[in-house]
Amino acid sequence: MADAPQDAQTGEPTEAEIRAYLEQLRNAEVDQVVAEVATALINAAQVKLGRSDARLLLDLVAVVADQVRGRVPDELTGQLDEALTQLRLAQVDAEKQLKAEGSAEPAQGPATTPSADTGAGQSQGTGESSTAASDNSTGKRLWTPGS
Repeated sequence: MADAPQDAQTGEPTEAEIRAYLEQLRNAEVDQVVAEVATALINAAQVKLGRSDARLLLDLVAVVADQVRGRVPDELTGQLDEALTQLRLAQVDAEKQLKAEGSAEPAQGPATTPSADTGAGQSQGTGESSTAASDNSTGKRLWTPGS
């Protein structure tokens, strides 16, 4: 799905462009929409690693994964589980690093830890390519759901 085009003069989408975008969204496969939403949350969490708001974003990805499990291809939920596992570990590492530097942000809310019910580690191999994002805190490559 592409972003809604914008009017060259005002920078705002025209009514016809909005209607075309809404029609495109209406016709999109649900797993594509879920993948895009989850990717946005994963990318935001990755940028915020070490901060408490990264934990909130990771919790949201976990909720999305749990709610769509069995309703979208297992491949997608497997990719979400794998990304969650890697980002949760990166979050813990980033928090430790910030604490060691003396600039730790106080944690808010319950801690996000990998749990057995997330299906972590059940990722299945895919025939399609996934978008890989770099985790700057550990130098590892993180898998995010791709379309």
